[in-house]
Amino acid sequence: MPSRRVIHLSRAKDASDGGVATAVSELIRHQNILTSVDANWHTSSEYWSLDPIIRSSCPHVLHVHGLWSSPNRAASRLHDSYPVVVAPHGMLDPWAFAHHRRRKRLLWWLYESRLLQHASAIHALCQSELRSIRSLNITSPIALIPNGVELPSPSSSLPDPVWSDVIPSGSPVLLFLGRFHEKKGIQPLIEAWRSMQPDVRDSGWWLAFVGYGDNGQLRSQLSEHPLAQTVVCDAVFDQLKQATLSSASAFILPSFSEGLPMAALEAMAYRLPCLLSDACNIPDAFTVGAAMRSDPDPASLAIALRHLFSLNPNQRAQMGSAAFNLVSSRYSWSRVVHQTVELYDWIIDEGPMPPFVSLA
Repeated sequence: MPSRRVIHLSRAKDASDGGVATAVSELIRHQNILTSVDANWHTSSEYWSLDPIIRSSCPHVLHVHGLWSSPNRAASRLHDSYPVVVAPHGMLDPWAFAHHRRRKRLLWWLYESRLLQHASAIHALCQSELRSIRSLNITSPIALIPNGVELPSPSSSLPDPVWSDVIPSGSPVLLFLGRFHEKKGIQPLIEAWRSMQPDVRDSGWWLAFVGYGDNGQLRSQLSEHPLAQTVVCDAVFDQLKQATLSSASAFILPSFSEGLPMAALEAMAYRLPCLLSDACNIPDAFTVGAAMRSDPDPASLAIALRHLFSLNPNQRAQMGSAAFNLVSSRYSWSRVVHQTVELYDWIIDEGPMPPFVSLA
């Protein structure tokens, strides 16, 4: 089958676009490795106008990631010329849509609703996102395709974890990894941790915030109002990220709003028992015993933390194994990228409608 030329569009390729950039980068890499797709990526942070870049490439499909930015304006102008797939990445979740509501309502009226309504397909990451899209009376076909995760390869030469000069060796570490943003439930987590300081000290557990994006506000807050056995570290990448995940004992993301968080999938790939909110949209993690429900309020989080502290190493290992088995069976990149190819073939009339596509 001839190669499909696909252009992926998003706001940025770096951490300023949060988990979207990570998801798009990995999707493109695996499409180019595992399929016949010729995938390229262009962002509004690189080009003042994306229209000439798109037209000169003559793509079979435009795959747009995220909302509320100039790549979507370009796609809305070009949807009559090229099939367009739009991936909102959780940005139509009710909490996310209400955040900065006035600006988003204006952009919705200017171009976003038109783009979604005329898209060849919308790429939803989970059932919750599909329901949010339909609740806005969008009638375009919706393809349910999750983010993927790469399973770690064994390595004997990883550096020390980023907290090695603060946390005593051998201490259990609860890891928050990602963007420091209010939607991630960081403040309720801090309140819960503060409310149970005696339990924290007795347990020996440490809470490590590893991330970026708030101009040092979290670090300043915890400097002014210290918490026992808590550390804030800068963002990590590549081998240092691997070392951080390998050295953690559990992972937490008590988010108010997500699409399908890459950090949680990566943590499960590293066999970490997880504390997740329902908004993380991984309900099967609770079903298989890979995660504990930890919604973003201090009381719920305190219950989940005490449960975590009560687990012995064998029980944590069992949760970690369930997590690994879940992501390896349902969230592998091989499965995900072949679903995207099925979707592309269908919308350019060269394949049947995939079973994961929902019509209005």
